[in-house]
Amino acid sequence: MMKNGITLLLLIFIGLTNYAQKSKEPFEVYNVRNEEDGSTVVYATNNYLCDESVLIKFNVLKNMKADVELPFRAVVPAGAKEYKLFTLAIKDATKGSQLGYVTSYCHGDAFDGKHDNSYVYTIPYQEGKQYSLDQGYGGKFSHFMKGKTHALDFTMEIGTPICAARDGLILFVKENSNKGGKTFKFQEYGNYITIYHEDGTMANYFHIKKGGSKVKEGDRVKAGEVIALSGNTGWSSGPHLHFQVYSFDKDMNVKTIPTRFRQEEGKAIVLKKSREGYKSVH
Repeated sequence: MMKNGITLLLLIFIGLTNYAQKSKEPFEVYNVRNEEDGSTVVYATNNYLCDESVLIKFNVLKNMKADVELPFRAVVPAGAKEYKLFTLAIKDATKGSQLGYVTSYCHGDAFDGKHDNSYVYTIPYQEGKQYSLDQGYGGKFSHFMKGKTHALDFTMEIGTPICAARDGLILFVKENSNKGGKTFKFQEYGNYITIYHEDGTMANYFHIKKGGSKVKEGDRVKAGEVIALSGNTGWSSGPHLHFQVYSFDKDMNVKTIPTRFRQEEGKAIVLKKSREGYKSVH
């Protein structure tokens, strides 16, 4: 699932209330107040299968001092529960306190993570098969939009096996839709698989057919392994596979990443729009 980092706003009047909660969301930041000294500890719970970057900016901080540098940035490990971020201490116990902050978060390490540019990807279909590449980087139909600039559209019949382009962890699977169309309003109906890579980047495989996934969330896959069947769901001009690798920048906006693919004789190339297409070499 590729989307911009999520932002939450929390405003708390410490002198009046004690805010604490247990997370039911995939990722959540919450506070626990010490009634004895009035200090507040800020925690995170990460129920995602991957690390999450979190950025906390205070818009209100009255009579309190953090034990870390603000704004606060951190990476919360996958599956972490009650993960302590920092403590806010009371400056003057005779006065009231107030805090309010905005929390943003996204998948992977947005602060220090970096794509492994030496990695050579496998073209994401079965070995020896060849399909036309009808929209490449910066394509005028849909690849000019922010967050989709470095994306590839391989034209193929519905039900064509799709393979993982790189080893990784299945982060998200959506395969419940049978709806598609040529306008943006159909975007939400697209089925997809997201794979998380060891360098913190992700790959999206869009438009798979309803019930077409061959994997489930939490599975680990190898490059070249069949993960799904292609389709025509979501915002689509016709049956094809939309593939892109992406991560998030320090402002937690999506940034797609140009990649190189394996060809015969050990060659590694950047794919361009081609009616003839490219043969997948595993």
